[in-house]
Amino acid sequence: MKSLNILHISDAHIQKKNENEIRDIAEKLIYDVLKVQSEQDIKIDLVCFTGDLIQRGDKAIRDENQMEIANEILVQPLLDKLGYEKDRFIIVPGNHEVDTSKIVKATEKGLLVSSLEEINENIIDMNKSYLERLEYFYNGLDSYYEDIIREKIGYTFIRKIHGKQIGIVCIDSSWRSSGMGTCEKGLMYVGEKQVRDLLKHIKNTDFKICMMHHPLEWLSEFESTLIEREMTKFDIVLRGHVHENDTKEICRQNMKTIYSTAGKLYPLDYAYGRKVDGYNGYSILNVNFETNLCTIFMRTYYAMQREAFDTAINVNENGKIVYPLNGNSKEKQMEFNIINGIHEYFKHMSETFSLIKEIDSYSPMTLDQVFVDPIISEESEYVKEKQGGKDLISLEELLNKKDNIIFLGKKESGKTSLLQRIGLLYIEEYENKGVIPIHIDMRQLPKKNDKLTNATLYFIMNNILDNVNINKSNIRDSISDGKFIFLIDNIDISDGMHTMMLTKFIKDNSNNRFYLAVKEEFFQSLDIKKLPNYGDSFKKLYIHFFGKAQIRELVTRWASKREDIIDINNVVEKIDGYCNQINFAKTPFNVSIFMVLWDFDKNFIPQNEGIIMQNYLEIILEKLSPKESYRSTYSFQIKQHFLSNLAYKMLQKNEYYFTKKEFDDYIYEYHKSKGYIESKSLFSVLFFEKGILSITDDLVIFSHTSVLEYYLAVYAKDNKVFVQYMLKKGNRINFHNVICFYSGLIQNCEALLDSMSETIIESIIDSIDVIDKLNKLEIMADFKLPKEELLERLNENRPTLKEIDDLSDITNKKNDVAFTEISKKNNIKIDAPKILNTETKNQSDDISEQEAENFYSLLQMYGSVLKNAELLDNKYKISHLENYMYAMNIFLGEILQVAEKCNDELSIEDLKKNLVLDDSEEILEIPTEQEFKEIKNIIMEVAKVSFPIAIQNFILENVGTPKLEMAIDDLMSMKVDKPFEKFMLVFLKCDLKIENGMSELKRYIQKEDSESILKLILIKLIFYYRMRFFGTNSKTDTYLLDLIIGIQIKLHPEENEILTKSFISNREYVRKVMARQIKKDGTGTLG
Repeated sequence: MKSLNILHISDAHIQKKNENEIRDIAEKLIYDVLKVQSEQDIKIDLVCFTGDLIQRGDKAIRDENQMEIANEILVQPLLDKLGYEKDRFIIVPGNHEVDTSKIVKATEKGLLVSSLEEINENIIDMNKSYLERLEYFYNGLDSYYEDIIREKIGYTFIRKIHGKQIGIVCIDSSWRSSGMGTCEKGLMYVGEKQVRDLLKHIKNTDFKICMMHHPLEWLSEFESTLIEREMTKFDIVLRGHVHENDTKEICRQNMKTIYSTAGKLYPLDYAYGRKVDGYNGYSILNVNFETNLCTIFMRTYYAMQREAFDTAINVNENGKIVYPLNGNSKEKQMEFNIINGIHEYFKHMSETFSLIKEIDSYSPMTLDQVFVDPIISEESEYVKEKQGGKDLISLEELLNKKDNIIFLGKKESGKTSLLQRIGLLYIEEYENKGVIPIHIDMRQLPKKNDKLTNATLYFIMNNILDNVNINKSNIRDSISDGKFIFLIDNIDISDGMHTMMLTKFIKDNSNNRFYLAVKEEFFQSLDIKKLPNYGDSFKKLYIHFFGKAQIRELVTRWASKREDIIDINNVVEKIDGYCNQINFAKTPFNVSIFMVLWDFDKNFIPQNEGIIMQNYLEIILEKLSPKESYRSTYSFQIKQHFLSNLAYKMLQKNEYYFTKKEFDDYIYEYHKSKGYIESKSLFSVLFFEKGILSITDDLVIFSHTSVLEYYLAVYAKDNKVFVQYMLKKGNRINFHNVICFYSGLIQNCEALLDSMSETIIESIIDSIDVIDKLNKLEIMADFKLPKEELLERLNENRPTLKEIDDLSDITNKKNDVAFTEISKKNNIKIDAPKILNTETKNQSDDISEQEAENFYSLLQMYGSVLKNAELLDNKYKISHLENYMYAMNIFLGEILQVAEKCNDELSIEDLKKNLVLDDSEEILEIPTEQEFKEIKNIIMEVAKVSFPIAIQNFILENVGTPKLEMAIDDLMSMKVDKPFEKFMLVFLKCDLKIENGMSELKRYIQKEDSESILKLILIKLIFYYRMRFFGTNSKTDTYLLDLIIGIQIKLHPEENEILTKSFISNREYVRKVMARQIKKDGTGTLG
């Protein structure tokens, strides 16, 4: 059999103090090699040692003379047993061969590089002083080998084995090492010139082997891709230096070049002072020239009990891997150039991503750093999802199937980024799948015939690494062979030419796989029936907006590069809450813009609706504008004015859309009245390109209802008559979001708040007795701690952040209202004459308006305006905050009254009816009158402790801003004898996560003596803990547990005497027990 058998060893680290142990392992190695030879019926032809034969280069030939020890205990005994002379033992230097005593600091600094050009200069001008650290090693090579072929750096051998010329290139990757260990990763470089100079000596050999100590991952980023391309000219690359038992690191095949990394021979792996079975081992490569296969036998030293070498089943279940050989280096290089070239393209292909990078230097460098797997489903965003996420589809699932896919997603929902990510995944899997991803943008097709084939050719030619000619016939052959994955973006289904072109191309090339991306309108799901039939079966998948979990992942990824960010949970909550509040689309793009705002100001927290929307739109319309003329000639203020007038014109006609003709007429009249030139402003196309406006069924609309409402608020800033009309009773509820935006833009909202406070104060006066009842609230439930199972079940079933995020998505699910339905919903008909005469009204109008207005919707708007009133004097903030809290407490009291009334009306007869099963008519166990009474009492107790927490959450989302801190403090000082009102204010401050809030909370608990309020505090703290309200900060968790335990002790001091002593003596134990109890039953309190 014609074969080449290579014994691959590395990293022995031989030194005097471990001589006996290494000698023992060397003897076992030799024994095992002979054993494998016998079992596999092979004969070792070549021994390749890939560096770190010794431990210290400065003791290589002096002092310990480690090279001599290595030859005595390993090299020569091995050659003797194999029956070979020393020419069959080939070695390259490793970083441990470096004589660090010969390193000159000044020279070392001069060898640092910041570009590929500097690397090449250093290799070309290789100074003798650069190699002094390995001078002894090269001198030893010259005396050891008679046929070594030397270059300035590195060397080669040619060995004739079984009639085959074997070329061996020994690349010196250690000449740049200074013995600094892992911190050198990414700093090593070998130089493309070194590789090419060595390769020319073996270009005519039958089989080419490369040996180098460091894996490619250790090389400088400036040259790693180039060196990897040079590696495609070898059949096998042997490496060392990696000491982990990772199969991907040990052996792999890239562009048909086989990479084998030997495990270290010594030292053995230890954990906690004991030997463990790591990857101390070696490999034998059997290259069979008849079958054209290479089999790698991996061997591990099992140190724990057996102390012997055996099959490396700890690395690979079979202990071996088989790879096909491919000696066509030109073909391999062509593949490499294509794959690595388009890899760079897919890393940076998103235009939006690139534009964001231009304006924000903090933003992530590549898609990999920020991509979040989207929510993909067979159902549209506007079709009710099945619970449990069973219909959601992962990217991994997509790649492993063979269906052609059509992605439908709203503008900026991440369609292009998704195609980009799919392209990168196919590149990563190229060795396994063997297909090349091709991205085609239907907006930028070539003008020639056969546009899609030419687009494929241009895509490859424009992105290939080297300037290599690939003719059209090669591309046609590859398409015919099904070697491509087509990622086709920006398809216009209304374009008949697109449809005809795609249908023919897909039908003619159906053995390739296709992913198509189509835009879905914002206000409606694209009718599947309208999708063209592209000549093959396609699976239709929808890209949904982000949920809270995806926002968290994106923010976390974005923030990972920021050293000044400690806890991003608050930003996640605010972005999610802001989007929920104004019903703003949670697209990857929108969240990314929020992150750009955050990068500009690390204290950025989205709270003021008007200012945030203004900043968002300024980035969209100005900073992301590809043309300078957009920014300089027609300013952001002009664009704001144009869009605000457009929004108001739509409002006047009570139809929140224009026909295309109406829009064109508006543009003409606007430019004429202002003296602008449309061909220079480009307003007819700009706002559509930026996603502010959209065209649906030939109707021009605002892409988001929230953007329409914002621009109505912008219009209101300069139109007092319109403001008066919006604030009129009966109207203001219909303009809820507009008024909130407006309050954010004017900031000093005294008049705005006063206009609403009159109605709110009237309701407070009418229901003030409800607040008195709340301050006297009695909670009868007895929260006791069990003795033996004290806190035993705290953390069991505590929801994860992901589960909490998913729950938040369910409770905040909203759909944008279709533009054709807005006027119908609000029933507003506005015209200029009516607005101009708003002061003339009669008493009957007042009555009807009062009836039409929902008090608690008004209250919500009142809170939002108060939150935005940043320039309001603190005394007015206190007054309006007191009104708001009075009203919210009344709301809570009325809810409790309704609950109590419903509970009282519930009879045991009603219960009996509900306990009869329809099918079997079987009657379940009926409680006794006493048991039923106890059940009803429990229901009311649950209501008393849960409803206040729910109302507090509403208050936080509605009025929550740290800028109310002083007003909250001043108001709390006025509520000393109002325990419930103070409880609500204290936890509003805690909910806002204001600095030192927790320490103030501790003092509040210590002073509070109302048993009912303490029980409420206890439930609130358990809510904080279980719902991870403050994120995943373990220090905060510990603090919360201490407060919970403290309240338990305070509620029942006599019964908790043992707990008190335990807590004082062993706080950590009690915390753990309490955590287990809360996780298990959610209370930490029930006995």
